[in-house]
Amino acid sequence: STSSIPGEGKTTNSLALAQNLSAMGKKVLLIEGDIRRRPLRQYFDAEPTHGIVAILSGDKAAEAVVEHFAGKGFDVIFGEKTSANAADVFSSNRFKEFVTAQRAVYDFIIIDTPPVLIVPDSRIIAQAADATLFSVKWDSTTRPQVDEALRLIQNANQRVTGLILSQVDAAGMK
Repeated sequence: STSSIPGEGKTTNSLALAQNLSAMGKKVLLIEGDIRRRPLRQYFDAEPTHGIVAILSGDKAAEAVVEHFAGKGFDVIFGEKTSANAADVFSSNRFKEFVTAQRAVYDFIIIDTPPVLIVPDSRIIAQAADATLFSVKWDSTTRPQVDEALRLIQNANQRVTGLILSQVDAAGMK
């Protein structure tokens, strides 16, 4: 899940998708792919010391890092502070191998990524994904921002699978 710029609802959409899929009886893993800002922490009562970077560096096994939230119905792997370049972390073969290994454990893996126009991470992460959902904030994000973000995704030989119009104001639509 990605967007053009921050604040378009991609993290909220990722959480909603994880909750909806888990409510349907699916085993879901939500991965925090925005390791620079780490927005997922505001939605959970957790202060993990290790996350996706520890897994990809080989310091921790995935099983030791996955946070289980019975009340939410899905599992989470948080990001953590690192001095490593995020683009390098996600462009590694270890990341692709990790995602492949998790596909044997989970029905769905949702990766909440940073905005396309800010950093290249989401375009890199998309290479390991089966689908890319693109959030656009209603009546806020400009057409040039969306066009540029979609162009960057296409230039990375990726494609957007679905668009989400987020934060629609029903009263404002009238």
